[in-house]
Amino acid sequence: MRKTKIPAIFLCFFVSFFIFSCASNKEQPIDPEKAVYELAPITRTVRTPGEGVYYCVFVRAFADSDGDGTGDFKGLTARLDYLNDGNDNTVSDLGITGIWLMPIFPSQSYHGYDVDDYYNVNPDYGTMEDFEIFLAEAEKRGISVIIDMTCNHSSVYTDWFIASKDPSSPYRNWYRWADEGDPRYNLNQRIWGHPLWNKVGNSYYSGLFVPSMPDFNLANPEVREEFKKISKFWMDKGVDGFRFDAAGHVFNAAKIPAGESSEQQAVAWWTELVGYIKTENPEAYTVGEVWEPPSTRAVYMRGLDSSFHFDLGTKIIDAIRSGDGGQNNLANAMYAVYERYAEENPNYTDAPFLTNHDQNRISGMLRGDVAQLKLAASLYILTEGVPFIYYGEEIGMMGAKPDEQIRTPMMWKAAGKDSLQTTWIDSKYNKNTIPVDQQEKNKDSLLNYYKRVIRIKTAHPALYEGRMTPLATERSEIISWVMESETEKAFVMHNLSPEAVVVDLPEGIDMSLIFTTYPDIAVDGSAVTMPPRGSAVFAAYK
Repeated sequence: MRKTKIPAIFLCFFVSFFIFSCASNKEQPIDPEKAVYELAPITRTVRTPGEGVYYCVFVRAFADSDGDGTGDFKGLTARLDYLNDGNDNTVSDLGITGIWLMPIFPSQSYHGYDVDDYYNVNPDYGTMEDFEIFLAEAEKRGISVIIDMTCNHSSVYTDWFIASKDPSSPYRNWYRWADEGDPRYNLNQRIWGHPLWNKVGNSYYSGLFVPSMPDFNLANPEVREEFKKISKFWMDKGVDGFRFDAAGHVFNAAKIPAGESSEQQAVAWWTELVGYIKTENPEAYTVGEVWEPPSTRAVYMRGLDSSFHFDLGTKIIDAIRSGDGGQNNLANAMYAVYERYAEENPNYTDAPFLTNHDQNRISGMLRGDVAQLKLAASLYILTEGVPFIYYGEEIGMMGAKPDEQIRTPMMWKAAGKDSLQTTWIDSKYNKNTIPVDQQEKNKDSLLNYYKRVIRIKTAHPALYEGRMTPLATERSEIISWVMESETEKAFVMHNLSPEAVVVDLPEGIDMSLIFTTYPDIAVDGSAVTMPPRGSAVFAAYK
């Protein structure tokens, strides 16, 4: 008896250990039916950098590996499994498929948008080897990485700008310099509250944003070639594309000679640079910051793969606050933008977002209401294009101007409880924000909802590569649209009301329910009872 009993004990221990290990890693068999109603594994099918869901990381604020208070590449690498562990059978990760890194170059500022050296990394964040290890680990997990690139300006500390102060330097024409009395410019012009032109000796250089950010002269072929070299340098490291800062200002009318076309020159530049990037990597993804009305963004789409959908977040907030969708107003507004984009570039990719690193965080604007924040996430993630999540948005982090208070440390655990916590600045607005570790334990948390909606987005071609068409119901509380790709069609509905709404599905929507915010949705034939502030997705393969 003893000989048969001992192996049984070990077998029992092994089975128990195996079950415990699986539970701790939250690995489960994939059952698409479970993912309809709860956080569950689902097979994600996104494959290229220009698809899926991106997550914006401010490295300084994200994760600190060495205890100096400043986030770094090693800390970011250690937190990659939080973003995506590379395993579809787990639910512990957020599920994003791409990362946008805010500036990683050497810089004198905390934010890094004034670049000292375009061929190196910020020593505050680690070494080039640390960055290369991060890229390799991201690739293992199927995460694409794009980096912030500032083609509009450098810092005053670059060797190029320092040399350009000498009128006889070969770098003089790399920047926008004007001599005293030059009739082509108004050297007394002010922009955004500061002088545009900054005096050095008997000359002036333009600094559109601030004097410490001198503007490049991108009309100079040498500068254009240099940025191609810079792009290749980082793509050779393994970077999958670029987010272009201030893309709408590279030929701002205020800093170019009178009579020249700013828009025409800018589009030609982005067409040239993105065209070069595509020759090096046909799958590279580029997205531009063109903080302008849709008609202007559309023109820039001639040269860029993608453009951020500015003002969509504001429209979503307004719709949620009103609790009423009118005549499918939000869907119609989005579609009007898409139509305008398509006129300029039939292959455009929209880049929707709620708020970014220059805007007050959405959680504060919606007063931390979790139901409303879940609805906001659904409204932009389940539409066209590549949605961008600003770090901490998935846990409801708050922040308001000045900019430093929008870029505060990512909240992993209660203060002092996480070895990777950054402390580069104190947050004025997050005293009551629930950190990651606590939200992970609550199945109804905002974080776990983001995990769900990201998974459904990246699993269904209609949602991540499809085009959107508004399709209204008869209820004004409902915002709804169709998403359609070559292989799949989906119908997406959102109830803006704080009350349950019974809605009849439009004619022709004969599809299966693949996602719902809340499990108490009721589907009876074509009649659907939508829970308050809830979203639902129906889909069918063609």
